[in-house]
Order: sequence, then structure tokens, then C-alpha cells
Amino acid sequence: MIPLIYGLAPIHLPSFFYLDLIVRGKVLPKGRYKGEPISIVIPCHNEEAVIGNTLRTLLKFKKRIKNLEIIVIDDASTDNTFKVASSIKDEHVKIKVFKKEKGGKGKAEAVNFGIEKATYDIICILDADSRPHARSLEYLAPYLRGKRVAAACGVIKIRNRNVNWLTKVVSLEYNIANYIQWKKSMIDSYVPWMPGTITLIKKHLAKFPPSLVEDAELSAKLIEDGYVIIVDKRAVASEIAPTTLKAYLRQRIKWARGNWSLLKYYRNKKMLMNYFLTFFERIQPALTIISYLIFWWALYFRHYAIDFTLTLLWVFTLIVTFLLYRQAAKEFNEKYSI
Repeated sequence: MIPLIYGLAPIHLPSFFYLDLIVRGKVLPKGRYKGEPISIVIPCHNEEAVIGNTLRTLLKFKKRIKNLEIIVIDDASTDNTFKVASSIKDEHVKIKVFKKEKGGKGKAEAVNFGIEKATYDIICILDADSRPHARSLEYLAPYLRGKRVAAACGVIKIRNRNVNWLTKVVSLEYNIANYIQWKKSMIDSYVPWMPGTITLIKKHLAKFPPSLVEDAELSAKLIEDGYVIIVDKRAVASEIAPTTLKAYLRQRIKWARGNWSLLKYYRNKKMLMNYFLTFFERIQPALTIISYLIFWWALYFRHYAIDFTLTLLWVFTLIVTFLLYRQAAKEFNEKYSI
């Protein structure tokens, strides 16, 4: 979990890795878009409220991307997702809408189904509520010319951040996570995880595993096989954050459960730093509780040396958390008042 949640723990081991990410990083070379054709794959489940506007937004790209294909997979929806998506037509852009009557087995299955139907070798994965900014796909496509580059990803911003306090917190969380993933792609010993949206990937490598975090798990598998994943902060897509605490916790618990699967990808020795960071992020909830228990136990039994050490670590964690916020706000030009 990112420091926004566990950053106040007396012992927060990921902070040492985050400081390393802040101080290091090389500038990645950028290429120019040369008209590469792109197939956009959008899995949907009960998304009638957003899919129409998303498709209309994507149709604006036809002036910039001549060979554009949009594939919508209605994954066993019980609402009018298929009807709404099928109603969007354009003479210059191929829009294919498929309905899986026996779907609902997870996003990975729906995405893989759409990829099989794709015409082009570059696949763009989008969520049903994602709205890529105007030139996002053009920024990402040139990276895929590299033989070792498996995917190029953008960053995600929250479109409804001003709805309530929770959406503001989620927006801040995403902003810091965007910064961490962007810096990871600049350092050889780390690897960013592909987000669930605004990801361009080579079709022959796009085989998403059945997982609660299919995008992150495919990232880990590709890196273990020697491929590279790039994050370009210029490529942006906006999406809608959960507006209720119940929905937020359901989503985060799902991610937390799924992220344990990433620990089985440890064989790429060049990525040990990234593996240890992933491991410490997974155990940080337990470490947070333990560190507080140790702090109060030492205070009660007057072992002040332990408390003094924990306090220094606490201050270090607060400083790193502040630096993360400061750098993320600077790089992505966003400020928060919660």
C-alpha cells in the first residue's frame, strides 16, 4: 500500500525504497508517432451509464490515428450496455461490439476475448469509464518499436475528484502512485505495473492471466521473461473513483488479495529491488500494527531507547511521505486541499 495509508507507521520499510525512487532516475528517450494502427479493447460489465460517452470521446481520435479500431466486450451485463455501445456508429472508425452471454468470469477473460478479435498488432486496454486525453495514444505507441518493450502505459487521473472527501483522497493516492510507477520505469532495478487502463501492449504478449490483478500479474510475468514496461507521464486518462467508503474498501481489498500473486515472480535477479519493495508493501499492514504495539510496549516498560529509534524512523517516514507528495504534485501539476 502507498504511504498515504501506512505512512504514519513507526516502521514503514517501503519508505527506504520510495526515497531511492525519488533521488534516482534516467530520462527515457521519446519517439514520434508514425501512424501505427491501434486496436482499443474495452471490457464492460453493466456500464450503460458511461460507455456511450467513452466511445464518443474515442471517436475524436480519428483525425490523429487513421487506422483505429474499437472493440467493446459486453461481459454478461444485465443492463443496456450492449444496446448503448451498439448505437454508436462512425464511418471512419471500426467499432465492434460483442456480447458474452456466459461471461462474468473476470476482466482477464473478457480482455483476452477482445484481443483475439483485434485486427492490429498494438492493443490499447481501456476501462469503460476511461477517457484518454487527446494525444495519449500517440505518446505511447512509439515505445513499442523497441524489441524488449512489451508495453507502454500512461497515468490515471480522477475525473470526479471534487465529489467528496473520499474522491479527493483517492485522487491524491493515484497521484502518488502515478509518480512511483513513472519513476520505476526510469530505473533498471524496478518495474512499473501496467494499470488496468491506458495501456498499449504488443498483441502477441497480451495474454492476461486469470487473476484479481491481471494487469500487474502480466507485468510481473513479462519482466521475468526479460521484457521492459515504460510509463510516460504525458499520456493521461481520467476515470471515476469510488464515491462511497464501502465501494472503495471492496476495490482495495480485491487488489490487496490479488497482489500476493506477484510474489511468485522472483527469478529475474535484476529486479530484486522491485521484488523486495513489493514484498514489503504486502506485509506493511501487519508491520504497521506490530510497530505500534512495540512502541507502546516500550513506552509502558520504559525502554526508551526503542521508542527513540522508532521515533527517528517515524520522522524519516513522514519526511519521505511529504517528499513523495511534493514531487508528485510538482510533476503532475496537481495540488490538494482535503
